[in-house]
Amino acid sequence: MDYEGQKLAELIFYIIILTFGCVGWVIGYFQEDFTVVFQAWLAGVVLSVILCVPDWPFYNRHPIKWLESVPDRRQHAKSS
Repeated sequence: MDYEGQKLAELIFYIIILTFGCVGWVIGYFQEDFTVVFQAWLAGVVLSVILCVPDWPFYNRHPIKWLESVPDRRQHAKSS
């Protein structure tokens, strides 16, 4: 997962958790049942884990370009 993918995964996580928590709170408030709030939040956690924890291909859209490796100076000094 690249850095942009990590940023996207965190954003998706926050949106899912907040949405499910808020919707669950509203429904639980009107039904006067805290269990509904907890179940909605738990469903959001499960969905966010499924979407955010595995390294899905859409998290790798911006691959990191690594620098070429630098030759070891000690190896070069021994051969001289």
